[in-house]
Amino acid sequence: MRRKYYKTVSATLCAAMAVTLAGCGSSGGTTSGTTGTEASSETVGSESTESSTSATTSTGSGKGIEVAYNLTTDDFSVFEDLMKQFTEESGVNVTIYNGGDDYESAMKTRMSSGDLPDMWVTHGWSLIRYSEYMMDLSDQAWVSDIDSGLKNVITNDDGELFILPITQAVASIMYNKDVLTEAGVDATKIRTWDDFTAACQSVLDKTDASPIEMCLGDGYDSYMPEGIWPTLYSNSDVDPNYAESLSDSSFDWESDGADAFKMMTDWFDAGFMNDDYVSGKKDDICKALANGEGAFSIYSTEMIPSVLAYNADANIGVLPLPGKTDASASYFGTGEGNFSCFGIWKDTKHEEDCKKLLEFLAKPEIAVQIVKIDGGIPALTTIELDETDQAAYTTNAFKEAQQQFDGDLIYDNFFDREYLPSGMWSVMADAVSTLLANGNPDQDQSEALAMVADNYMDLSQD
Repeated sequence: MRRKYYKTVSATLCAAMAVTLAGCGSSGGTTSGTTGTEASSETVGSESTESSTSATTSTGSGKGIEVAYNLTTDDFSVFEDLMKQFTEESGVNVTIYNGGDDYESAMKTRMSSGDLPDMWVTHGWSLIRYSEYMMDLSDQAWVSDIDSGLKNVITNDDGELFILPITQAVASIMYNKDVLTEAGVDATKIRTWDDFTAACQSVLDKTDASPIEMCLGDGYDSYMPEGIWPTLYSNSDVDPNYAESLSDSSFDWESDGADAFKMMTDWFDAGFMNDDYVSGKKDDICKALANGEGAFSIYSTEMIPSVLAYNADANIGVLPLPGKTDASASYFGTGEGNFSCFGIWKDTKHEEDCKKLLEFLAKPEIAVQIVKIDGGIPALTTIELDETDQAAYTTNAFKEAQQQFDGDLIYDNFFDREYLPSGMWSVMADAVSTLLANGNPDQDQSEALAMVADNYMDLSQD
């Protein structure tokens, strides 16, 4: 029997994933319409709290520089300690503005008012959302250390680069290797979506695991179209290719976007999804992959540390998103890590102090600490991870997939960041929920597709 709903779920193990999701999407998850609350003052050294209220901390006396940061878990204290270390070494005071769960809304408000912090975390949007407000950093010494695959994604057509990226996030498919072995599936042979469907059928027929783990809560379901859409519509080897019409907001979702919803419908009708997909949470997905109760899940590699928190011996692999046909390459969506990529406001009055802070953060011994709290894959080639670190596990799993699919890979930015208007991330989740929540996706496909089409048109005009 496939997994049923756990009556007891951990409240904390996937907390970082919840913040990751909010930071990745166009609209900050489902918080559109909210604004940042007034900052409350905290004394240095006080315990960081996990709340939606914004807060400020300072590492010393004097104004110094302001850095906006968006991590709300207990690991925020690690970042505070690093800023204190920077102040001790440089004499530059750092005031940390933490926008909490309303970080995106607060930053949009500050952009519109022209009152931006000296530095801030871009959570995936250095080019598309923030570049006009940020300083070009392409002449900095650490730029030569950026991973070449990511560097192309975060550099604009004029060769400008606006952030120090310490980690990168990768949209992909996580899988339990032991489940696939039991099912007789070789992950390296999954090159097309038809191959993936066949692998899911083998898991269903030969194991007790759910072939596809997902949930409709917490916006997790946004990752399914996030992973599927570029392989069908925008990757460079896709034919017909809709990258241009997606870029100029003329793509006709209702006439050209139905096949992705048909794919999800077919998976549902085949019985591939976990029984608790409606009521389950991210924790349940992490636990299922960790314990061999689930085979595959489409998400970001940033979920792997949360999986390992349930079972340190879990045998987890990373699979690129399959191609549309045998002639199509597999795909990794790559982008800036959510809590680890820092840029400088072009109008700051403290340019040299800000650049000193970036130099400090780029030091391997400092950057590695950011990697550990971010959960992403190192974006700087100078970062070395101890093999006992969970971040090393994720990095090694990604590198293994790169080797297995060498010569058959396309790297591009996250689809929603590249092609969708701000506000679509929550729409993606709502559309998948509309498709699947009632258990009759054949009937609800047209409504789900219309939801995407209508919002895409409306938001593109904002």
